[in-house]
Amino acid sequence: MTKKDTLISFNKILTAPEDAKISIFDRGFLFGDSVYEVTLTVNKEIIFIKEHLDRLNKSANAIAMISQFSQEEIREEILKIQSILGFDRMYFRIILTRGEGEIGLDPDLATKQNLIIIGKSLSEYPTKWYDQGVEVIIADTLRNPRKAMDPNIKSGNYLNNVLAMIEAKKRNAFDAIMLNHEGNVAEGTTNNIWMVKDKIVSTPPLKAGLLEGITRAKILHFESLNYKVIEQDIAPSQILEADEAFFTSSTKEIVPIVKIDDKVIGNGKPGLITKEIHQKYKEIAYLK
Repeated sequence: MTKKDTLISFNKILTAPEDAKISIFDRGFLFGDSVYEVTLTVNKEIIFIKEHLDRLNKSANAIAMISQFSQEEIREEILKIQSILGFDRMYFRIILTRGEGEIGLDPDLATKQNLIIIGKSLSEYPTKWYDQGVEVIIADTLRNPRKAMDPNIKSGNYLNNVLAMIEAKKRNAFDAIMLNHEGNVAEGTTNNIWMVKDKIVSTPPLKAGLLEGITRAKILHFESLNYKVIEQDIAPSQILEADEAFFTSSTKEIVPIVKIDDKVIGNGKPGLITKEIHQKYKEIAYLK
């Protein structure tokens, strides 16, 4: 059945989702040899598109895959999809694979890269996430160490995160917090994590093994706040004793965390500082 809310750009050719096909010999399918970004449009404006495309190129360069598509070409394809579908609020997933070739790990076996852009309407997320907060777990699955698979390479190889999400779903949790090999907090499965204690807002440093999130970077550079924002190592015991905690991501923005494992965070409700940060983020993202 044709989906009227979704459109695909495959190597700059627009196609309906049911007609979109990729070779089984594509290295993104065979090896996760690909990079990607996710952004959204609100009121038909692409949110922080430059930062996302810069990071896409950075991820590609980190795996020795120089993009054969310019940032302007990618931006134009996003705008084409948006213009045709016409939704004010849309989700865009930009995927760049090394391409097709003979089966083998040698990246030189690949020929031409493949660029896939998935555009679809995006409904508002449940208000209860923000009004009531969410419950999460600390996963047994550890985050990949940076010297094994650097989390700052936003690649199509996401099995590590999938395993942590499986743990969360088994326990009826919204998401999972992943620790690094030193036992400190790294990040969520698709988001960065923060805690508030005594009016100090903190998030793990990049050396803890996490993706340098775009929303994370914006919060770190907020000005005129009544509280301090820092990067520091966070032990599980510290976040369990936090006054507030929250996730950040480009699509979900700021999601309050009210329970971790069986421990209620703060008073069990979204905190005032979390709400203030969310409002300030909306102002710079959507009210520019």
